[in-house]
Amino acid sequence: MRDLPAALTFDLDPDIFDESISSSNARTKLSWRGISEGVPAIRDAIDAFLPGVPVTWFVRVDNQIADIYGRPGHLLEAHRDLFENLQARGDEIAWHPHLYRRSGDGWEQETEDTALLTAMHAAIADMRALGFDPLCGRIGEAYGSTGLMTAFDACGIAFDSTAMPGRRRVDGERMVDWLDTPCHAYRPSKADHRVPGSPAHEVVEIPMSMLKVKARYDAEPFLRYLDLSYRTEAVAGGMDALVSAARSLVTVTHPSALMPEFAPKGGHGLLSFDLANMTRTLRLLAEAADAAGRDLRFVTLAALGEACRERLERHVPAA
Repeated sequence: MRDLPAALTFDLDPDIFDESISSSNARTKLSWRGISEGVPAIRDAIDAFLPGVPVTWFVRVDNQIADIYGRPGHLLEAHRDLFENLQARGDEIAWHPHLYRRSGDGWEQETEDTALLTAMHAAIADMRALGFDPLCGRIGEAYGSTGLMTAFDACGIAFDSTAMPGRRRVDGERMVDWLDTPCHAYRPSKADHRVPGSPAHEVVEIPMSMLKVKARYDAEPFLRYLDLSYRTEAVAGGMDALVSAARSLVTVTHPSALMPEFAPKGGHGLLSFDLANMTRTLRLLAEAADAAGRDLRFVTLAALGEACRERLERHVPAA
């Protein structure tokens, strides 16, 4: 348990990705400055603090993007030079489909297995046609199902990082159910994708790293994923416990949550909208690893997945 591999991952969603930033009406006014401006700034900031560390960028490629812009891979096409340059320097370009269906004037989560597979096949085909062949996926809104895992296998995706161990919220807005999921990598059971079992899917699930986080509006700490845009003081209380016990780490961050121009009036009780906050949290992470006697090293999510798969194939607990 001395080795501690960590993957820094960024979800490239629209700039207004959450209603706590702005109203639901504002979420329909799509902008992508988090890609055009945020990604280069984040890459530079990481290089200044951790030179040469690779990053995994999850890009929206899905049927909703196709409906709005004409093709699933629109963002890859529009920012091709950026993504090709990132890939050339050792970063990973991964797949972040949001799988919705039309519902009146809006969208709702797609749950039907055949429709999920059809949408995912079309999206990954367009991604590959543009020259990007991802190994890793992450489903938007943390939605999971056995049908999705079957679709990942059919699409040739080796690793998924959608699971949020310990979290469950099923209501009119979210369908998140990972309450009994382990914190370590596993092959999802074909009977229940949330847990390991046999027979299993081929795809390896690499859960997000979860820790107790206390936002300014929380009465008590709340289980959330490790996000480099969360105020450093909000994650500080849970960092030592996470680093001491984790087999590996996966951070999840939205670029616009590190950009001051998207901060709501009066600030936000959890999100920092401050690029320097990312560096402070990375420093806190490094200090916690050092105090725990862990050798922190940063890898792409695909590299972490390969190590996990190798251990699973040897029937050794995953990294």
